[in-house]
Amino acid sequence: MTKRIFSIIIILMIIFSTVWASSNPNQVKAEVISIEKNPSFAGTDINNQLVKVRILEGKYKDQIITLERLIIEYSTHSYVLERGDTVLIEVYLENNSLQGSLINIWRVEQLKTLGIIFLVSLIVFGRLKGVLSLTALIFSGFIIIKFLIPYILKGYNAVVLSIICAILISVVSFILISGFTKKSLIAILGTIGGTVTAGILSHIYINSTKITGLASEDVMFIVSNLGIKLDYRGLYMGAIIIGTIGVVMDVSMSITSSIFEIKSQSPNIKFGGLLQSGLKIGKDVMSTMVNTLVLAYVGSFMPLLIIYLSSNSSFLYSINTELMAVEIIRSLCGSIGLIFTIPLTCFIAAYSVHNDNNKRRFPYK
Repeated sequence: MTKRIFSIIIILMIIFSTVWASSNPNQVKAEVISIEKNPSFAGTDINNQLVKVRILEGKYKDQIITLERLIIEYSTHSYVLERGDTVLIEVYLENNSLQGSLINIWRVEQLKTLGIIFLVSLIVFGRLKGVLSLTALIFSGFIIIKFLIPYILKGYNAVVLSIICAILISVVSFILISGFTKKSLIAILGTIGGTVTAGILSHIYINSTKITGLASEDVMFIVSNLGIKLDYRGLYMGAIIIGTIGVVMDVSMSITSSIFEIKSQSPNIKFGGLLQSGLKIGKDVMSTMVNTLVLAYVGSFMPLLIIYLSSNSSFLYSINTELMAVEIIRSLCGSIGLIFTIPLTCFIAAYSVHNDNNKRRFPYK
């Protein structure tokens, strides 16, 4: 047990060091010393500030510079700065004078605190299982950041990459949490089946509805400011696959565990009985999980719903727009993938364990 925990800690350290190894030396943290209105804009409605900051790190540490900040109402930069706040700035030399520009407020410290609360809660209540689930979560983030996104940027097919990543995430997660057992293998197969189903349906309907993938402001920012050329339709399909895998894994393992437990308590139960029991359990799981998945997607585009529902356009015209159509396709394809996971997992699990009384060879755990 100690060796296992030690190995997990080593893996986590390697992943953390790899993810955070690179940084921009020109971007540094600074502390706000004073804030005042820019006298150049006195008497106007333009809210322009002069922010004096002290650099907290890097080769210019402890140097004080003044930044110009334009506040645009209802934008991501309309936050109120106060003395003592930590900000992220970019520094550069201009005519042998140190200058800088404000990038954003520094939120990492607060996020670290929230993350620590999450980690402590997970480890205190989950013990070893909590550590294993955390390792699986970090591995998933590592795969997405270091494999999926870089290869999408290189021009590889986003759907194929997303399916590969989904398979890797499900295999590693199940093995870490439940070990390399028969139960894990069945749950992996059910997860892959449901995820691939969601991917196939998203491919069909994104193509048939002629989604361009360019309706989102984030995508347009990538196109106009970064000049990155991607298959944006494929990117949406990949997002559906990755967004579905978590809940599909949960359902697949729940069904598999239920069937294994039924078999362990009733060794003489036949295949038909196992399958029927699994499907009954699956219906209850499905009713809550589909609701959870759809509500999660609805919550993500709530501002978009407000815009359309407060406008004068009809409901049909609203859902016909690409932004709404994409979210509907994402919600429904993910839900259908989840639904198909249930009978598939039930069949594989029931077939695998029916009439199998050799508990030494195939332990039901």
